[in-house]
Amino acid sequence: MLFALPELSEADAQVLAAIDEMRQALRFSLSRPRRWRGTLRRQSLARAVRGSNSIEGIEVTDDEALAIVSGESDQVSIDPTWLAVKGYSDAMTYLHAVARRPGAPLDESTLLALHFMVQSYDLDRRPGEYRRGEIFVRDDDAREVVYAGPEPADVPGLMAEYTQDLARLAGSGVHPLLQGAMAHLNLVMIHPFADGNGRMARIVQSFMLYREQVDEAELVSIEEHLGRSAQAYYDVLARVGGGQWSPQRDASEWIEFVLAAHYRQVRTVQRRIWVLDRIAEKVDELVDAGHMPARSSAAMELALSGWRIRNATYRDLAEVSANVASRELNALVDAGLLKRHGQKRGTWYSPADDLAAWIDGVQAQAAARFEEAEDPYRMLRRGGRLVPASAAS
Repeated sequence: MLFALPELSEADAQVLAAIDEMRQALRFSLSRPRRWRGTLRRQSLARAVRGSNSIEGIEVTDDEALAIVSGESDQVSIDPTWLAVKGYSDAMTYLHAVARRPGAPLDESTLLALHFMVQSYDLDRRPGEYRRGEIFVRDDDAREVVYAGPEPADVPGLMAEYTQDLARLAGSGVHPLLQGAMAHLNLVMIHPFADGNGRMARIVQSFMLYREQVDEAELVSIEEHLGRSAQAYYDVLARVGGGQWSPQRDASEWIEFVLAAHYRQVRTVQRRIWVLDRIAEKVDELVDAGHMPARSSAAMELALSGWRIRNATYRDLAEVSANVASRELNALVDAGLLKRHGQKRGTWYSPADDLAAWIDGVQAQAAARFEEAEDPYRMLRRGGRLVPASAAS
């Protein structure tokens, strides 16, 4: 027996409909021929990878996460933290590829392989194997047990049932966000591994979106939001779990939490797309005026989005050699478009002062246009409207 999808409340249905409306608007935005789509997805993956790992106390900066997902290993110290984040990134990339194959199942062997990717930096935790002992989740002070997983002897049977349930959901008509929510909940409650259970549950939740052809899945997956709301995430899992494996319990509060997270994440992405449109227009102006070559556009857009640009970043985005990247970055500094920081291997670039002031102004406009996303259930309770007019970009 697994946790069952509860009957949706009227509020759940309204929030789900609002999310779908906003997702449709995102599809329209993403269908326009904007160069920055690739960099937006790269940024989103970096934020998701950083957010999911931060929940487990594996901390990297946004820029370090971007360097890892972009393969810039020379910019980050190779240590257990790097290996953990890289493993998560690889698992997400692999699952996305698996999901593109129609009817591809997420079977036990694939799950175990994914766990090996995620956990291989610590061989003592038996990556790629189910746990052999009892497992307990403790509070922040590691004093009180807040959840006890099922007996280890029960794990193989539960995981067989779990993967069968994932296969049953394919093409079932159950909304992809609900499929992902339940896949996440059941995996984290079974707690089949000695470590990495939360990261695996969040990866599988994203897989359910990919499998159901949610085109904007990389942008609306909720790892980033969960990373900002880790305590609330732990709290709702503790309440729904009831302290021990109890699949007969009601999962309604979990569904509300996940849908609220999706709603707020989509609102965040809408704001970013609006800002990136303004950035793309500005970069086009700089190219048309002869201030920079067209192949510098992607790197400039990334810099104006708040990310550090390194030689490795530039040569990847512009598809040039290290020497050409160095020469062109120097030219962008001389043109007053970028500022140089650090020296030698540690050198990185950010927007020059005039452009930094310009982007601050754009961000201020975005803040006025897109108010910070509030909990949609709270908005409904006080009679608010879920999809404001500013949702359209």
